[in-house]
Amino acid sequence: MSLNLNEPPLRATSAYYTSPTYTDAVNDAQFVRTFGIVALVGSLLIVISGAVAIGIGLAVMGFGTTRYYRILGLAVVALGIISYFVSLFSIIGAAALAAGVAWKGTDVLGVLASEGQGDPDWQITRNRATLGIILSGSALLVSAAWLVLIFLGVIWNTR
Repeated sequence: MSLNLNEPPLRATSAYYTSPTYTDAVNDAQFVRTFGIVALVGSLLIVISGAVAIGIGLAVMGFGTTRYYRILGLAVVALGIISYFVSLFSIIGAAALAAGVAWKGTDVLGVLASEGQGDPDWQITRNRATLGIILSGSALLVSAAWLVLIFLGVIWNTR
């Protein structure tokens, strides 16, 4: 029979902040940066069409387990399928991806504003989220420019 006379081992303190919302924000910041780059490249080169959009949408759905990733990924997949019939939807798909990434980036910055400032990864996470927002915002502007150019071309050709 043990009388438990030994002192319990001391717990080591960690400099890392372990709130579940903060941990999700750190993981989401990686998504925001990566898919911000994908959205910008896709909108610049208009490569987000058809099969590429479907693949990107499936990658977004596979990235996270929350409803947000499933809805954003499904929207990109649906726009990719529609772009086979109406090519204009490839630009709209790139814009939808960029808007979704920017939205998630603002959520990440909101979490970072309220918690985790003492964590060593806080600044890195903030930089990732900020970069992703800037890239996805640029992708939105590029997609809007493509749409304006297409509509001006249509108006010009109908004269």
